[in-house]
Amino acid sequence: MEKRLNLLKKYVNENKQKVRDAMYIAIYAILIVSILIIIAYVITTQTNLYSSELEFRWDTILSYDDILYSRNAYTDNLPYEDTIATIVKHPLMRVFGGIVTSIDNNLFQNENSGPSDHYFHVVIVQIVINAIGVIYLYKILREQYKLRNRWCFLLLTMYEIATVTVLSTLLIETFIISGTLLIISYYYLDKQKLIPSIILGILVTGMCTTNSLAFGLMAIFLLKNKKDIFKVGFGCAFGIIAVAFLLPYRDILFQNFFSLSFGDAVMYSKDQSGLTYVQMLFYNLLASPLFFINQVHGQENGLDFVRFELGANPIVFITTILFFICIIYNVVKNIKDKQLAGALALFIYNMELHGSIKFGLYEGTIYGLHFLFAEILLFAFGFKIKNKKLKIVFITFAIIILVIQLIFNISGLCNIYQYLPEWK
Repeated sequence: MEKRLNLLKKYVNENKQKVRDAMYIAIYAILIVSILIIIAYVITTQTNLYSSELEFRWDTILSYDDILYSRNAYTDNLPYEDTIATIVKHPLMRVFGGIVTSIDNNLFQNENSGPSDHYFHVVIVQIVINAIGVIYLYKILREQYKLRNRWCFLLLTMYEIATVTVLSTLLIETFIISGTLLIISYYYLDKQKLIPSIILGILVTGMCTTNSLAFGLMAIFLLKNKKDIFKVGFGCAFGIIAVAFLLPYRDILFQNFFSLSFGDAVMYSKDQSGLTYVQMLFYNLLASPLFFINQVHGQENGLDFVRFELGANPIVFITTILFFICIIYNVVKNIKDKQLAGALALFIYNMELHGSIKFGLYEGTIYGLHFLFAEILLFAFGFKIKNKKLKIVFITFAIIILVIQLIFNISGLCNIYQYLPEWK
């Protein structure tokens, strides 16, 4: 025992900075988890947002498929034929949902536990997953970007207060899981860790098939050895096919994959052009993932909806423009940097998929979680600038963004929550 204590003391003394960093991020993660769970608890006790009886809210900016997943993914013994679209787009979602449901039933099976309790428990799982993503984002900023702790936590808080991050931890959705897997993938790809990267590539594809290309682009730009790119690519392709053959619904997956994948792409790629398209591109993909913009509440075909208007407060508009001007500046100055190239490739891919191809552009906000961390990383290059005056500009602007997020996102959430008790 004494030898082990001495070894522990020796490790702590030799790795004081690492131990200190681990303590800082642990405290930060516990803090955000606590805050989000408290918010989720208030929602489950004061509103019916988590009720399984709440109707769908299709084709709105905030139409997270929360009810779809609560009924179809996080349930027991549901016929697979009823979830073909989910199986094709998210092959491993039913497996994950089944595991979570099984654990939930074993831990909380009692007469007082209802549908809202199960929903609440799934939200807690997502909040913990979000915290894991935040920890890895911190590791990227601290270990790979070499930023000081204070700037790491400033950028992490920008990420956490962003519209899409907060909402996706309060509603059942796949995006919080997919977003976290992409962050972890970026970390291990940049570390040149092949085995973890292959496992993550399989999980990324299984949770959201379109993200397989996003993972592939990160691998191409982050892995230094071309042979490693081939190894990871082959390992992921072989792995996802092997895993698919083990799934109980493999016949449904293989029979419908190509036809349903392309059919969905057409269905969700609504034709838009002119000024309306430009507005949607800006607000749905660039502004609203970061900031709450003007919302309207009403009914459509007898169903409630909350959607973002194609317009925003001038402060949000200007701040969003300046944020991306900063990113463009960093890209121009650091275009040869492998880390920047990986994050930039992920961002451009999503702009092409949801912007140019217009896949799910109406719901662009929710897809923002797939590339929000890449935006944070691209913006973070401003904190590595050697010019002290310019670095201060980036730091000051980051603080301004954070203040604006607090003002608009908190008020935006409150505006939405006031409708929830009335929703049926």
